[in-house]
Amino acid sequence: MSRLKGMQARGCCLVGHPEYYRRFGFENCPQLVLEGVPPEVFFALSFDGTLPQATVAFHEGFAAVGPSSSAKAV
Repeated sequence: MSRLKGMQARGCCLVGHPEYYRRFGFENCPQLVLEGVPPEVFFALSFDGTLPQATVAFHEGFAAVGPSSSAKAV
């Protein structure tokens, strides 16, 4: 988070366990939506006190991809 702040980010969002992330100030924000993710596990933390209204999309680098069908166990 300090790196994000150093990059002048206005906040961040994540998918995670409610009891864990709330203690760090993350909140469920109905104005931010991540399609396919239940709102109770989607959190945001504003660094400047404001949150936009938006549909969020994570960078493709965060996509979970299973093993390819051509992969063989050894």
